[in-house]
Amino acid sequence: MAQSKATTAAPNQKPAGNKRTMVIIISALAAVLILLAGAVGYLFLNKHNQNGEDGPVLGAPGTLPVFEKMDAFVINLSGEQGGMLQVEMETELSAESSREIVKAYTPKIRSAIIMLLSSKSAQELSSAEGKAKLRNQIRKIINETIGASPDRPLVVGVVFTSFIVQQ
Repeated sequence: MAQSKATTAAPNQKPAGNKRTMVIIISALAAVLILLAGAVGYLFLNKHNQNGEDGPVLGAPGTLPVFEKMDAFVINLSGEQGGMLQVEMETELSAESSREIVKAYTPKIRSAIIMLLSSKSAQELSSAEGKAKLRNQIRKIINETIGASPDRPLVVGVVFTSFIVQQ
């Protein structure tokens, strides 16, 4: 009789190895899902390389800005009172590969900037709004001079590192 109770109890019990196998399968599936999510995220963030762009996407995590320093400008200002402007600036480039293009066009860029700066008066440049407008004008002139398309400018910004107006 003891033997028959043992055999009838055995079919009702679940084997201990079945739980362990299920935990292993679930863990493996979770690991595969995490790896797939990481791969999709990596491909999504690096999509710009598939589009044929030269460098990393501006503002993407882990990218550093690229700046090119320009020689200082000393300009006689226009207007009734005249005056003089001394300005040092750096251009913020869209990619490292843009640096060589900007360097190659430096004489034309400097000429265009000198023409722009000499048309300004001390009053125009004395306010923060006037300086911000000038930065945008310089950026636009540089991109036009080097033939960059408005959709993909090579120069994305201009930063003044020194700005002195003397009347």
